[in-house]
Amino acid sequence: MMIRAMWPALASLGAGLVLFATAAGASPGVAVPVGIIGALELAWSFAVLRAGRLVLPRSAVAGGAIGIVGSGFLLLTGPLALIPFLALFVFHWSIAIAAVIELRGQRARRGAAAGEPAPESRQRRAGVFALVLVVEAMLVAAIATPALAASEAGEFAVPHGTSHAGH
Repeated sequence: MMIRAMWPALASLGAGLVLFATAAGASPGVAVPVGIIGALELAWSFAVLRAGRLVLPRSAVAGGAIGIVGSGFLLLTGPLALIPFLALFVFHWSIAIAAVIELRGQRARRGAAAGEPAPESRQRRAGVFALVLVVEAMLVAAIATPALAASEAGEFAVPHGTSHAGH
């Protein structure tokens, strides 16, 4: 079950980081709510990783939809560039889809508990888990890194390999 929950958790982690970068370059009126939403993304991500399953899947569906609409609003009003918007869109869309799949699975399990035979559960090997974790982490990095670089905070970051003026 943990493997199915990892992608939404990592996507939420990536979305939270992109939102923090967006908040860092925004006016205080925008930065505070965007920063709070970023913190909520991180908290949900850690809760899912700790529980090993999607927590609050109905809220995750709503959060994904609100995240898409909210990031679209930020794109149209200026604090969010196109690349960070696209990253947030991918992250929030995939979180919402994973939550819908989880809700359907819960419904199917309730039906199975009502008299239908339950499907056999399979044990996952540690190697498969590690491989999936690495691939998903690489996907999040591939999506989030350009988004972070395209944010206002990323524009002012010191390029790698250059001097930090003695720091």
